[in-house]
Amino acid sequence: MRSFRFPAFAAALAATTLLGGCVTAPLPSAEPQALETAEITMLPPPPKRALTVGIYTCTDTTGQRRPTGQSQELSTAVPMDCTPYMIDAVRAMTPGYLNLVERQHVDELLRERQIATLALNSAAQAAAPAQGQPAPPGRRLNTLRVAEVLLIGQVVAYDRETTQASAGFAIGGVGASGTYVTDIFTFSIRAVAVQTGDVLGQTTVTKSITSLRLGGHSSKIWPTSLMEAELGGAGNEPVGLALGLTVRGALSALVKRGITDGWWHG
Repeated sequence: MRSFRFPAFAAALAATTLLGGCVTAPLPSAEPQALETAEITMLPPPPKRALTVGIYTCTDTTGQRRPTGQSQELSTAVPMDCTPYMIDAVRAMTPGYLNLVERQHVDELLRERQIATLALNSAAQAAAPAQGQPAPPGRRLNTLRVAEVLLIGQVVAYDRETTQASAGFAIGGVGASGTYVTDIFTFSIRAVAVQTGDVLGQTTVTKSITSLRLGGHSSKIWPTSLMEAELGGAGNEPVGLALGLTVRGALSALVKRGITDGWWHG
């Protein structure tokens, strides 16, 4: 019969409790932070009046998947809907250039306006005079503003690992390695005149996304044992922030070129 060792049992129980605590009580995450939108400074003087623009959608047409090292890669490399980034870029423009109207959710907007019109008419009928007198005219909301120019943006290309460099060395059981990878995606934006359907202008911008992976290891051999230690880390440039900067740069270049060429005028 084997003897019962209390120290070994206590150590195993403590390890189990510690692992259980890690599962039920995860480490606190960082507090969410609101990103401050810096104004896009325009060098050309603003037109006589601001143009009214609409944005229906901005999508990723590449379908490039984010590498995960597994057999299935379900997440896309860039956000599939980049409309919020375009709206943020338009809102960041210097006042006097653009007026933005809602078009991505225009169906919901029209439905809400119908509900508001019914509510206004119901209130007017409830306050109508006695029978035999003319009813007050129906009340209506103001007409929606019509966009003069449509801004259409899309991610048209995503090239994975356009630049890759790896290096490593080891001396006396101590070594290190590193990998540097650069991806490039291309964003395109064009302006279309609502009145004629003409493509007024188009701008294409490329942006690189950098990833860096570093690691090190150490080995030590004793007469009766072997010790190995390994340490590594990786850092990736946030794709969302890179896409936001690219959209802002493409919109700024489009407006500046339009003012210079003369088709972007109020």
